[in-house]
Amino acid sequence: MRSIILLFIVFTVQYIFAQPIEPENYKKYSGACLSSALFYNPGTYVFKAKACNTTGTIFCAFLTDFEVSNSLDYLKHIELGFELVGHNIHSIKCVAVLKGQKYYIRDFPLGFDASADYHIYTIVQQKNAVKWLVDGKLIWSLSPDIATQLLKPMRLFVNFRPAVSHCDSADGWGCIRKAILPATSFIKQFKYIKDQKNLTIRNSKFKTFSKNKIKDTFTTLNTSLWQFSITDLIKGNKPLYKIENLIVGDQGLKMKVNRE
Repeated sequence: MRSIILLFIVFTVQYIFAQPIEPENYKKYSGACLSSALFYNPGTYVFKAKACNTTGTIFCAFLTDFEVSNSLDYLKHIELGFELVGHNIHSIKCVAVLKGQKYYIRDFPLGFDASADYHIYTIVQQKNAVKWLVDGKLIWSLSPDIATQLLKPMRLFVNFRPAVSHCDSADGWGCIRKAILPATSFIKQFKYIKDQKNLTIRNSKFKTFSKNKIKDTFTTLNTSLWQFSITDLIKGNKPLYKIENLIVGDQGLKMKVNRE
């Protein structure tokens, strides 16, 4: 009898932890998303963050000129960013999108667990190069001919979310487990330094920040810099974002993925 009970417990626990996100019900899982209040002119973007090792969750920061939820705009949008994926927390995905198409998305080993401590992630947007750095070390760069096409004012998004709507092994996201939520990630500091060589891009339709330098330690939610976003605008990324999943505290801004 004891063996039967033990087997029942084992199979029950395995079943609970093996439950993936349901494709048709993924909005039962919520995440958190911030966007910059205005657009940034080209420059250097620095993030001090601690990611999450929960499979099926993604912490990402990206810049985009995509402003309106319009399919034609989406086909033309550009994007620069990085992703730290819970399923493979020892690597970083660097992303560059040109004219609405994935120009590059590549994985680079970090040599550490990005969920164990805070690390510095940097995107440099310049005329002659776009660069990704981790703790000051160059991870990847794009050539000048590509970088020139990405030289536009960009809105910044920082989000922590469940995998889009399914278990996509091709993208390496993995399947989220209900039983181990909520999951958390943190961003402790953000810095922006305007690229003086490019100065301000004129005749822009976007309203940009006038400051050349910005620093935020997230001791409070600075509404002159950030706004809560219910969407990150990118087609396909449609989880439920909730303001309750953004919590300011001693460790910086806590972002949560939760089961609704």
